[in-house]
Amino acid sequence: MKKYIGIVLTIFLLGGGVFVNEAEASVEGKTVALDAGHGGEDPGALDNGLHEKELVYDVAYRTKQRLEQAGAEVVMTRERDEYLPLEDRAEIANRKDADIFVSVHANAAATPYAEGTETYHYPTSEEGQRLAFNLQEHMVDEFGSEDRGVKTANFSVLRNTEMPAALVELGFVTNKQEAERMKDSAFRNEAANALYLGIHQHF
Repeated sequence: MKKYIGIVLTIFLLGGGVFVNEAEASVEGKTVALDAGHGGEDPGALDNGLHEKELVYDVAYRTKQRLEQAGAEVVMTRERDEYLPLEDRAEIANRKDADIFVSVHANAAATPYAEGTETYHYPTSEEGQRLAFNLQEHMVDEFGSEDRGVKTANFSVLRNTEMPAALVELGFVTNKQEAERMKDSAFRNEAANALYLGIHQHF
């Protein structure tokens, strides 16, 4: 994990994991919309004992705690295991006038050998692209995962949000090694820290 010069660092515990806290966090006063993908009757990707909807909600909630500790206001598109249409997710962020929107997902593939982390932004959004690059950089650094890069996509949550938006894919539930790692609380804390640091860098 990269160290930032000139920033006071403190250590605190959250959910059994250790986080690095930038005391002069640039997220203070910002409104961040966090979208935990899927939910309710839509489980997302299922394999190797993982349900995407549960994994990504846990990571989003831990990220919320991290951001709020640094002074940000966080809007969760879903607060529990419930189904929420894609258009509603964007509308919640728009209605709250969020500064950025981050949608959290896990990947799946037909082959069990696909692995790594990737992040998407809307094709014409320069600020969305910058947010995506920041998130991708910190996830790859934190996880030590294969860097699958930053890509463009016409996803509903990227197209319909009125602020810079990115969609992250933490790893592949269809890859046994990555799935086993994503089950661990330590990984989920790493994911929350990586998303926090990417958001922090964006601002």
